[in-house]
Amino acid sequence: MPKTRPNKLPSLSPPGDVSTPVAILVIMALVAVFFRDILLEKAFFWEDFIYQYYPFRHFAAVAMAGGTIPLWNPYTFNGYPFQADIQSAIFYIPNLLLTFAVSGGHLHYLWLEVQIVVHYMIAGVTMFFLARSYEIKPNYALFSGLVFALSGFTITRAIHHTVICETAWLPLIALLFKKTLERRSWSMMLLTGFVLGQTILAGFPQMSLYIGLMMLFMFVYEFGFQVKDRGWKEAYPLIWFGAGAVLLAAACSAIQLLPTAQLAPFSQRAELSYEKSLYGSLSWSDLVILVVPKFLGATGAGGSTFWGPGEYGQYWETCFYLGIAGLVFAIAGASLFRRHRFVILWTALAVFSLLYALGDNFILHRIFYYGFPGFNKFRIPGRLSFLFTPAAAILAGAGLERLVESMDERAKFVKRLLGVAAAAGLLLWGLVQAGAFSTAPDTQTAQFIRDTTTSETTVALILVLAVCGVIFARLKGVLSTAAMIVLLFSVQFIDINIFGFSQNNGATSPDEYYRRYAPVASKMKEEGQKEIFRVNSRSSGAMMLDRNQGMIDHIFLMEGYTPLAIARTYPPGHSWEQVCDMLNAKYRVVVDNAHRTMSLAASTTYLPRAYVVYDVRHFGAEDSVKRFMESDVFDPHRQIVLEGAPPLISRDTVYSPKWSARITSYGLNSISLSNFMPKPGYLVLSEMYYPGWNAYVDGGPGTISRANWNLRAIPLIAGPHTVEVRYEPENFYIGKWITLIFSAVSIVGSILLRRYR
Repeated sequence: MPKTRPNKLPSLSPPGDVSTPVAILVIMALVAVFFRDILLEKAFFWEDFIYQYYPFRHFAAVAMAGGTIPLWNPYTFNGYPFQADIQSAIFYIPNLLLTFAVSGGHLHYLWLEVQIVVHYMIAGVTMFFLARSYEIKPNYALFSGLVFALSGFTITRAIHHTVICETAWLPLIALLFKKTLERRSWSMMLLTGFVLGQTILAGFPQMSLYIGLMMLFMFVYEFGFQVKDRGWKEAYPLIWFGAGAVLLAAACSAIQLLPTAQLAPFSQRAELSYEKSLYGSLSWSDLVILVVPKFLGATGAGGSTFWGPGEYGQYWETCFYLGIAGLVFAIAGASLFRRHRFVILWTALAVFSLLYALGDNFILHRIFYYGFPGFNKFRIPGRLSFLFTPAAAILAGAGLERLVESMDERAKFVKRLLGVAAAAGLLLWGLVQAGAFSTAPDTQTAQFIRDTTTSETTVALILVLAVCGVIFARLKGVLSTAAMIVLLFSVQFIDINIFGFSQNNGATSPDEYYRRYAPVASKMKEEGQKEIFRVNSRSSGAMMLDRNQGMIDHIFLMEGYTPLAIARTYPPGHSWEQVCDMLNAKYRVVVDNAHRTMSLAASTTYLPRAYVVYDVRHFGAEDSVKRFMESDVFDPHRQIVLEGAPPLISRDTVYSPKWSARITSYGLNSISLSNFMPKPGYLVLSEMYYPGWNAYVDGGPGTISRANWNLRAIPLIAGPHTVEVRYEPENFYIGKWITLIFSAVSIVGSILLRRYR
């Protein structure tokens, strides 16, 4: 008799669940394998990691290791309130730990790169526990962790340190908040507030706002069901738990929020119009990214092939790829709303996120921009895919579990689903082959688009067929359930490696990058030992020093790179040379376009960092100040311009050169001077005016006025003086005590409450 294959094999039963320690180790191992080139220093994070985040962390860690809290940064943008810039993230605990890695006045970049990779591990592990809290079995919760930790959103954001730090803690915040509401637990509320507060301190307020939005969805979901199940009187106390967690988080991060709130109206991003907020929106056609992540090209460490709408950064601003397996099971999970109540919450959040990310292509962004506080402060609606990713990851775990656990009972449905998925992939591939998307006006561009879309769609089709083939093989009894799960994990991991393994593998380390400027930096540092002066190192695209190099080498630069620079960074003047004179720029970049060369040239007209004038002009309106300073009448060597009534009016305004102003000590947060005034006048400091700087003259309080648009002037009577200016921001000190008190309450209170319970 011929042999027949049985319909079912004993080995097709569901495999045993992995233990929690094993799941944690698997996630950590997969993340380490994905970032192996970074960890082995064969490659390096690129772009903003080098330009902004490494200089920020280096400057803060070195200063803290030397015993100084870097409230002020005098080396960037002529000086600005460093700690008030929320992206400085000084008091985020993992950043504080970098202080212990400083050696010889230097923070090696690998410490920061390892910290970033560890945050990916945290993201995957905390997502595993969040999925488990919804009773998703460990094998499938592990899949949720993998999808979240290594997704399009997280991988393309590795160079944005603050974004990754906030993303990593999102699942833990969701887990703690979930337990707070379900158990009405005060200890969980305290922990939620502390972790959320630390996440805010990580330094990306837009992500913090979106985490708050996620918590609002969770609260409405839980509150609605408790009203339905238990009635209004039983449900309304949830309001206190929800509000308490948010208010506690604000208190735990007050040390950062209060100084940042003071900086905001002074910054270059004080106002954001609706039109500007639309930058970085999704279009409906961008939804193809869910299946073909590089359909519109890509931007990574190896260069840019991005041909879609917007600038090259649009690629990572709108990338929300989950992997083919992740997408298939997320869709399957979304269909389980009748079986699992939590599916309603995360499906609603996922759909909302995509619709909001469409910006002006849908109505949600406009409603939130005009109707909800905070949403009118940020651009790039596409960043709300930040919430789509964790929502889809939870759904993917639920969908995979349902597929595996009920495959035999729902074999016909699964086969139909596989057929639809394969057909959709083939249809998209066929449309690309037919040139449906190659609509560029010139032949060369059209061919490039066609080549890009063809190759990327082919990869996507192979992955779709691989996922369908693995599941189909299990249905036919060729594979065991355990083998199917392992292969699906493998396909997901291979998929995400194809997509993003080389995304962040830059060829240049931060040390090598800043070494390019070493000859110029060494010369400026050597001269800086004898005299305090600034350097104008950039003219348009020509740079003699990197914008944030001053933070690493302690060189005073007129330039910088941070979104929250003070709006009045450069004073008005009738020429750029006069502006540089006022800002104490001894060296200025000179570009020879004819010979395509650039160099630094020394000036003979620059004003010293501290000098004296007697002639004061004052105006009541900002426009009047600007017009006068741009006129040929204004002479900054002999005059100062004040806004408002001057604290001292000298009758003798004739210039006298017999003054002296010698800086005796210069620190990050304070400057001391020895001064002699032959007659009453003003001691002018070529330092940025900003609230919180206080003057002390001969041991008593003095007055600091805003002079020449953005500098400091101290009125002094005739005679010798000792002058000290100290940065003592009241908002920082108030916030410090609020944070210390409420952080202690959160940690100690949660421990005591749990022990008492």
